[in-house]
Amino acid sequence: MRRFVPLLVVLLFSSSCMSLWGGKEKEKKVSLPPPPVAKKPGKKEKAEGYYQIGVAYLELGEIPLALNYLFKAKKLTPNDPKIYNAIGLAFIRRGNLDKAEEYLKKALSLKPNFSEAWLNMGILYEEKGDLKKAREYYEKALSNPLYLTPEVAYYRLALLDEKEGNLERAKKELILAIRNNNNYAPAYLELAKILRKEGKVKEAKEIYYRLIELYPELQQPYCELGKIYRQEGNISKAVAFLQKCIKVNPNTPLSSEARMELEELNESGP
Repeated sequence: MRRFVPLLVVLLFSSSCMSLWGGKEKEKKVSLPPPPVAKKPGKKEKAEGYYQIGVAYLELGEIPLALNYLFKAKKLTPNDPKIYNAIGLAFIRRGNLDKAEEYLKKALSLKPNFSEAWLNMGILYEEKGDLKKAREYYEKALSNPLYLTPEVAYYRLALLDEKEGNLERAKKELILAIRNNNNYAPAYLELAKILRKEGKVKEAKEIYYRLIELYPELQQPYCELGKIYRQEGNISKAVAFLQKCIKVNPNTPLSSEARMELEELNESGP
């Protein structure tokens, strides 16, 4: 009697050396992509890197280092207006206003609607004492609807208004600054200062509490609240806020001011 091998066994056996289509099964080879070749940065990329380093040093107040990198960036991309604007700002901070103006004018010749450069021109003329020209440049910065940080120009206009004794207009400019950026601390601080001058202490305190909520590591609101509560005779709150001011950063002029306030409180006694 012929013995039959079950079909399943045959299939299992044959599948080990044959494909389902009757041919010998080929090994599948996976082709890996070639490793990426590191692209050498071009002039533009190098210039951008130098620019970013220069700006970082500028923010730290390291003017010589900032200028070193900004001039390297300028050499690589001599038609980039933002580089000339940053160099101009560096020279303003150094106090070399003529040199600053030269670079800011170059930035504006390359990009006439460059609001940040118009703002810096305003700061430059404010440093020169020409408040009328400064106002003109701040307003020029605001005339560009695509200006990304209009709150800064409104804030600078408010400072001009204060210098001219126009507190009502200053308040309006500060409110516009806050409306454009409701986290802009300088405008809040200046507005609170004006309100205190006007005797509106409650409104000023509300602003300081708002700032503490936004920026718990900002010293000035603690210091100002400490002084307000001292004037109001609330000594425990005054001490608490003055101590908090010192705790945030013990090595600043504001901390020294807070220490003096505390010393005076101790000397006056209960």
